[in-house]
Amino acid sequence: MNIGSYTESELQQLLSEDDRVAEQGIRVTCREDGTVVLCGEVESAQRRSMIEQVVAERLPDCTVICDIGITRVHEPDDVEEL
Repeated sequence: MNIGSYTESELQQLLSEDDRVAEQGIRVTCREDGTVVLCGEVESAQRRSMIEQVVAERLPDCTVICDIGITRVHEPDDVEEL
């Protein structure tokens, strides 16, 4: 399948509606050369890989560049006093 049949908004909708990821915070950019660039932040490397896989499955003939960062979430070291 060619990238030409998909728009950026359709790919973002795919990511938000696919049960494996249900991700709304990823920006999708489709380049004229058929490359799809994914940008944003997620909480784990596994989630990032799954997002990349979902797009690659839908567009197997396109290059997918995954520029998704991982947000480090941890409990605070100090107790906040009120």
